[in-house]
Amino acid sequence: MSALNVSRILDIDLAPEGHLAIDWARRHSPLVDGFLRDRLSDGALKGRKVAVVVHLEAKTAFLATVLADAGAEVVVAGSNPHSTRDEIAAALVDREIEVHSVRDSGYQAWEKDLLSVTETAPEFIIDDGAELTIRMATHRPDLFAELKGVTEQTTTGVARLMALAERDMLPFPALAANDALCKHLFDNRYGTGQSTIQAILNLTNMLMAGKTVALLGYGWVGRGIAAHIRALGGTAWVVEIDPVKALEAFMDGHQVGNLSSSLPMADFVITATGGRRALSREHFALMKDGAILANAGHHDLEIDVEALADDAKSFRIVRSGIDEYVLPDDRSMLVLANGALVNIAGGLGHPIEIMDLSFAVQGVGCHELARGEVAEGVHVIAPEVDSEIAAAKLHFHGIHLDKKESHQEDSIDDLLGPEV
Repeated sequence: MSALNVSRILDIDLAPEGHLAIDWARRHSPLVDGFLRDRLSDGALKGRKVAVVVHLEAKTAFLATVLADAGAEVVVAGSNPHSTRDEIAAALVDREIEVHSVRDSGYQAWEKDLLSVTETAPEFIIDDGAELTIRMATHRPDLFAELKGVTEQTTTGVARLMALAERDMLPFPALAANDALCKHLFDNRYGTGQSTIQAILNLTNMLMAGKTVALLGYGWVGRGIAAHIRALGGTAWVVEIDPVKALEAFMDGHQVGNLSSSLPMADFVITATGGRRALSREHFALMKDGAILANAGHHDLEIDVEALADDAKSFRIVRSGIDEYVLPDDRSMLVLANGALVNIAGGLGHPIEIMDLSFAVQGVGCHELARGEVAEGVHVIAPEVDSEIAAAKLHFHGIHLDKKESHQEDSIDDLLGPEV
C-alpha cells in the first residue's frame, strides 16, 4: 500500500515545493547527511519501525529521509498542531514515508493523528515534548510496553520522561537528547534565541532597538533570547523564580525583576518557561496598551489565550500571524502565532545548521537504542559521542584541534615525588 493511501496530509500536489525545501535543508546539514548516514550504515535500523514526532518542517523531514534510507520504516507526525508545513508533509508522502499531520487542523485532529501513529506500533520514537510517548502510555499501554526506546528533544519532554520513570512507568530506555551538550548549548541558546527574535520582528515588521522586553524564564532558551535582544539594541527584563538563574541574568548584564515591575513597561512579552499559563488573567491587567505577546516555550498554553479571549470585548486579526484582543478598558493586547511557538508557528524554525547538530544527536541516539546499547531508564548520550559530533561539525568547517601531550598532564605522582 502506498504512503498516500495511509497518510493524512492536506494536498499531495504541494510536494514539489516541499522537495525544494528538503533539498535546501540537506545542502546545509553535513552532520545528518554525512556523520549520521555513516553511523546508520551498519544496518541497525533496517526493518525497524521509527516514529518521528517533531515539528514537521524541512529539517525534520530530511532526518526522516535519512532514517528511511538506512532501512527504517518511518512514520511522521507533527509535535504541535500549528507548526506543520503542509508542503513538507506532501513531499515526505511523495517519497513513500507515511505522514499524519495537517497545519492548523485543530487539537482534536492533531490528537487523532498522534493516535494514528501509535497504531503503527513503533519500536523507537524520536519525540518532542514526549507528546507521542505520553499518548501511547495513556491510550495504548499494550504498545507502550513493547517500545524499545525513545529519544527526547526538549526540556519539557525530558521532565515528563523523568516523571514517568519516578512512577515506575518507563519500561524501556530513554535518551535525553535535550541534555546532550551538542543539543542544549546550541539549539536552545543560538537556535531558539535567533529564530524567536527573527519571527517576532518578521511578523510585526518592527525594530528591536530601543524596545523593552519582559522575558519570562532564563533557562538556555531564555539566555539565547536575551542575548539576541541585547545584540539588536533592546533591553531584556528577565523574570525568574529561580534565584540562581535570576542572579546569572543580572551578572550577564540584563535587567531583572518580577512580573509586577516588568510587565507594565514591556513593549514585547516573551514566555520561555516550559510550563503552562506563565501569563494568565491577572497578568493582562498589568500590561500597557499595545503590548505584543509571544511564546517561545514548548506549551501553547504558556500564554493563556483562552482567558484573554474571555476577557476581551472584541477580537480581530490585524496582520497575518497577529491577533488583537481589546479589553474592557480599551487596552489592546496583540498575540503572535495564536500563542503557539512563535519561531515555528510564525517562522521557519531554527536555523538549518543548528538542527543539523540537534538531529545528529537524535539520530545517533536512535541508533544507540537500536543497537541495544542503552539501559532502562533516562540517560544522556555518552560524552565521547557528544565529542564526536562536535568534532565532526568542526571538521566540516575546516577546524582541527590539537591533542594534549603526555608532558602536559597534571599527575599526582609529580607532586608526591619518588617513592621513599
